[in-house]
Amino acid sequence: MNPALKFKAVIGTLVLLIIGYSGLWYTSAFKAQKDMTATLSMWRDSGLVVEHKSVELSGFPYRFVLTIPDVLVGTREDGLIFDSQSVTLISHLWTPDHWIAEATNTRISLASGAAVFEEGFMQASYRIHGGDKLVIKVDSAGSNDFNWINKTNLPEPDAWTLLLGFDESETESKSGLYEKRTLEFKFYGEKNGDTIDVTGGISGPPVRDWTPSQLAVWRDEGGLLAIDNLVWQAANMNLKMNGDITLDEIFRPLGSASVVINDWDTFTKLAPRIGLLPEEIAPDQTSLTLQNGLIQLGDQTIGRATPLFK
Repeated sequence: MNPALKFKAVIGTLVLLIIGYSGLWYTSAFKAQKDMTATLSMWRDSGLVVEHKSVELSGFPYRFVLTIPDVLVGTREDGLIFDSQSVTLISHLWTPDHWIAEATNTRISLASGAAVFEEGFMQASYRIHGGDKLVIKVDSAGSNDFNWINKTNLPEPDAWTLLLGFDESETESKSGLYEKRTLEFKFYGEKNGDTIDVTGGISGPPVRDWTPSQLAVWRDEGGLLAIDNLVWQAANMNLKMNGDITLDEIFRPLGSASVVINDWDTFTKLAPRIGLLPEEIAPDQTSLTLQNGLIQLGDQTIGRATPLFK
């Protein structure tokens, strides 16, 4: 073939590939933008409070970038409120089931204001496995700007990571008296070298809001918060715990756990951070129980559990 013709064929092929890729990118990107707008509308129709400005699209040619300014998503009874200056969602043409989200100047309120915190920058990833397994990872992305808004003795972590796994399959599976787990979680946080690592899950019907009626259904239909493994390391102390928690008839925590503490002196100094006041020295391995509003470690009462609702 004539070199000039060969060159023209190569150029023509490249032009066609560019046009084809551009068409595919814009088709897929506009669909993603439309789907995100529809999802926000669906959340609003389902009863959530959803406010935001128009979803903006950018990122050509390498990424899909959806930017949602002034986002507020919350439940009607303030069980959860997510309020962010901007949420940016990032994906690629070849990874439609994997998204990265970045949120700036975010305030989150949980359990009708029982815990309220701000985070200047946080990052999340969203991935679907097997069609009905949703995995979300949220972390501080190396930033050190966590700030508690409500009064608490808990430290503000330098870094933290939260993994959430949702089972959205239709199959039913029970374990004993309890429903199958619909949520698995893992949390890790650190502060000045102290660390906490918690793994567990929640079983029972989904809780749509932080209301007595919703939590009563969850409790009465086998709802359970399982702490599979909790490890708290601080100074010379290493505390390990596992147990189960539900709610009693007046919405106080009810449950039991096995606890191993290797340094009782350090524990008595640090326990007030989480509202506990131990006095007597207990065996290294003991039990923690929550019943009738009392928190007991072994034979001693170290705190009280108040109802979730007045």
